[in-house]
Amino acid sequence: MLFDLDLYLLRHGDSGKRMAVAAGVNTGDAPLTIVGREEIAIIARSVKALNLRISAIVTSPLKRAVQTAKIIAKVLAIENRISIWNDLVPEGNRSKLYNRLNQDTRESSILMIGHEPYLSNMMYDMIFQKNRVNQLGRISLKKAGLAKIRVISLTPNISGELRWLLTPRILKLLEKGNSKSKSSAAKNKKKEQV
Repeated sequence: MLFDLDLYLLRHGDSGKRMAVAAGVNTGDAPLTIVGREEIAIIARSVKALNLRISAIVTSPLKRAVQTAKIIAKVLAIENRISIWNDLVPEGNRSKLYNRLNQDTRESSILMIGHEPYLSNMMYDMIFQKNRVNQLGRISLKKAGLAKIRVISLTPNISGELRWLLTPRILKLLEKGNSKSKSSAAKNKKKEQV
């Protein structure tokens, strides 16, 4: 079955989990740190500036992912469009997720928030159709990184095209550039009024 879905994959923001694990602390379901929340707010403004037409958000049930989803949804004014999908947990079953995407999705553009290496493995499944024999490199989604995949088929196997992959640094620069543009436009408007 041919499919036409823009799937945006976003890794949750910083939860401080790596440092806690290194220190021997059990983090369990770690929430976003203050820095993580601030970073995701910037990323959310970048997503808005890119004019991505996101019709729904699906997220892992873990706190850091749900918090990321809520921040993004608020900026995009789609708070009522968040769904929690249990198969997006780090140890989730990707085949079940793809089946759910095929059966339940009527959206044309979804932002999916999850974890690594799950999201990178999803990208491999879609781009290389699970054929990793000729894998030439490694795709890695950094925390608060965003990828766009055009899903073209879900059956018999998931298939898609990587359209772009943006690091958090690039997204922050986009937001910064957008803020400067708005500031310059406001200054020019004031000058015109004088």
